Amino acid sequence: MCRVTARRTLAALTIVVGCMAGVIVRGADADLPALQQRVDRLEALTQRVEAISAIKRLQHAYGHYSELGLWHDFADLFADSGIGYYTQGALDREGIRNLFVKEVGQGQLGLADGRIYPHISMQPVVTIAPDGQSGQARWHIMAMLGGYKGNASWAGGIYENSYVRENGVWKMQEVRYHAQYGGRYDAPGWTPTNAPTPFHFEAARVGKPILDVDVSGRLKAAPTAEALGKRMADLAARAQRLSDEIEVTNLQHSYGYYLDRKMWDDVADLFANDGTMEIGLQGVYVGPKSIRRGLGRAGLAEGELNDHVHLQTIVTVLPDGTARARGTDIGMLGTVGGKALWTQSIYENQFVKQGGVWKFKVLHVYPRFIVDAEQGWGKDAQPAPGPSKEFPPDRPSTETYEIFPRFHIPPFHYDHPVTDRAPQYPEGTKVASHARPATPPAPAPVASASKLASLLAATELSVKRSQAYHAAENLATAYGFYIDEFKWDDAADLFSRDGWKELSYVGTYVGRERVRESMKRRYPNPKSPNFLTVHQVVQPVIHVSADVKTARVRARLFQMGGPANGEGSWLVGVYENSAVVEDGAWKLSGMDLDYVWQAPSRGGWVRVTTPPAAPKVALATEFPPDRPLRGSIAAPFPKVHAMPFHYKNPVSGRVPPVLLP
Repeated sequence: MCRVTARRTLAALTIVVGCMAGVIVRGADADLPALQQRVDRLEALTQRVEAISAIKRLQHAYGHYSELGLWHDFADLFADSGIGYYTQGALDREGIRNLFVKEVGQGQLGLADGRIYPHISMQPVVTIAPDGQSGQARWHIMAMLGGYKGNASWAGGIYENSYVRENGVWKMQEVRYHAQYGGRYDAPGWTPTNAPTPFHFEAARVGKPILDVDVSGRLKAAPTAEALGKRMADLAARAQRLSDEIEVTNLQHSYGYYLDRKMWDDVADLFANDGTMEIGLQGVYVGPKSIRRGLGRAGLAEGELNDHVHLQTIVTVLPDGTARARGTDIGMLGTVGGKALWTQSIYENQFVKQGGVWKFKVLHVYPRFIVDAEQGWGKDAQPAPGPSKEFPPDRPSTETYEIFPRFHIPPFHYDHPVTDRAPQYPEGTKVASHARPATPPAPAPVASASKLASLLAATELSVKRSQAYHAAENLATAYGFYIDEFKWDDAADLFSRDGWKELSYVGTYVGRERVRESMKRRYPNPKSPNFLTVHQVVQPVIHVSADVKTARVRARLFQMGGPANGEGSWLVGVYENSAVVEDGAWKLSGMDLDYVWQAPSRGGWVRVTTPPAAPKVALATEFPPDRPLRGSIAAPFPKVHAMPFHYKNPVSGRVPPVLLP
């Protein structure tokens, strides 16, 4: 597979009519009925790709609203006939509203000081019904519960939810939670529930979240170039928004990977010339040079951990050529022999597109809590750091606030996905004025049949790229769900016939059946009811090739597990996968997992003193791999090693320490 850099791929997502003019230009003699059928098919496909995006937005908003106790906005995500299946039973929208306002919110919106309620949705596998009017999605949920000077606990599980398009708006139809684990923070690990977790999808459908659309027989009247031109102008604008949303998501997630490794030159490169960085109460840095200065020494020291997991990213592309993104950042920080910290932040960032490339305009991070990892949020709460004396900011912070144990709401940039209203904040909440985006002007219609044909070809390609992005994410995340349940056949069926997988500590197996056999031999016993593994695959950066035949996927492994009532552990790494179209569906064509660190669940990363030795695996002798390992084979922390990337810096084109072929 040839490497496609981020800059080339992202630029290719922009619809450029001129460069497509030689593909399908038929002038005044264009076959308008045939063009109309293609426009019909494109419109149906665009609506379905928008549906996947809308479903992800709904679920991520569900997490953001619940975390901050915005119970009216939370309940308003449900359809008129929507149902939530909670421990209190099956509740309709008003029942959900009453339950959370009265029992969780204690009669009011927001949370009392000292409480935390992160309820984070991650790892989606989304499928759309054939008619495009409903869909289903599977998610992992991680919740951090309790409060300061009280109890602290974890809870997590699976959501198998359904969604419906009601009066033209996507809404939540059913929410079904299946608990997987729970546990007190001061206990050594987590307790698995062993409850069954049904799957709404099959392996054959994962790489094809949208079924082929049949538009035969839709033609009602003789088409005109003018009517088709108006439709195509609208579809081209919608396709561009889908493309821009993906580019901004990739940019935000790439920032997270650079942040992990303290790749400060790459971080500074992501900003526009007048871009700003504001992290908590540390002040504002203006411009890439000042931002680079404010970030300080580059690179991780031996024994230093700076992981920031970016989750629940919601991107809004605005008519003025800018975009916004809101998301959650879970931080695991510390140094061997020193202190370990859990942090959680919310970011509300702004982006601008310059020369066809998206860049950061404003990076604004709101810390929500900073706690000692040994003690947890039930016993510790640390203030947000102030301005650096060594690298002073250019301007003071734009806002003043206190973090946990105080309750504070970082303002939302977006209106409600269902009601289209501004957020319903608790009474007395001080937030910046909520500016609603202007309605974009109607796009100019396409004037001629030849231009219509050219724009149609370019837009078809763009929408297929966006569809491929979601299919590739489905593959990466479904793999995690399958191996949690020891579903080795289903996991193998995600691969192409010639696909390869690097098996940790063993080597690389080539071919779907070799991959299947390697997993079965590596784990010959059934899943133990007394052991928990939650293999969360998150923070994707996905680049689709210009011809929409291949894709590259970077994703983070954010795994938790361990024996029941025993010592739990965290296992963190980075996937670099590839995908290919085979028999009309996307399949994994390659999988490489590079471990970063593994440690006990409660701040264990500061207690590690030597890299763990690679375990001796007899499989390498009994079932020899086809190729040796190409990356690191053991979690190297506290040593520092260069992490491989499949792409260059999306703004500057800077080459990372290891650029995969």
